[in-house]
Amino acid sequence: MMPQIDYVYALVSGFAYLGEPELRRIAKACGATIRYMPVDIARVFAAVDTVAPARQSPARRVWRDAELARWARVRGLPITVVPKYWPVPAALASRTVIAVQELGGDPGALSMRLLRAVWVDDLDISDAETVGRLVAEVEPEAAGKILERAAGDDCGEILEANTREAIERGVIGSPTYFAEGEMLFGQDHLGFLAAKLGVPVA
Repeated sequence: MMPQIDYVYALVSGFAYLGEPELRRIAKACGATIRYMPVDIARVFAAVDTVAPARQSPARRVWRDAELARWARVRGLPITVVPKYWPVPAALASRTVIAVQELGGDPGALSMRLLRAVWVDDLDISDAETVGRLVAEVEPEAAGKILERAAGDDCGEILEANTREAIERGVIGSPTYFAEGEMLFGQDHLGFLAAKLGVPVA
């Protein structure tokens, strides 16, 4: 039986952006499936009394920006540590990722494109026109079907269910990974995920 990784994250999360390529490498190496679980991160934070990064103290913000820059160098990814459109509501973007998954496609490429839009391209993923353009860029033949599905009640219900499940499972932030009964918080813990699944650490 192939392992499954439950990937709980927010589409405005800089650390999710930095970790997603490595997550996909690990999954591919061990034949794991990734269950993409976008959530309403504000509700997750509220459930565990976490102050959202944008409202943290200046000292914590300085540390976080430096950490983003350090990990971007480690991962070999470009990043704008203070994006123009961050934080913004991510419900629409989340629903498009859910729609791809519900339609039987691979949501990874769209997920990464939306994260990159925030953290590299200074695009507003709360804007419907922008999201539509990004979906068409990644899934040109299925864009209409994806956007139609994303607008439906079922994707909204899945986003709500993902958020409730994350809270019930004790998630404290984004990104969080579940594999074989263990919760790992933060893309800096992907080495532990790789080891658990028998994959050489990059």
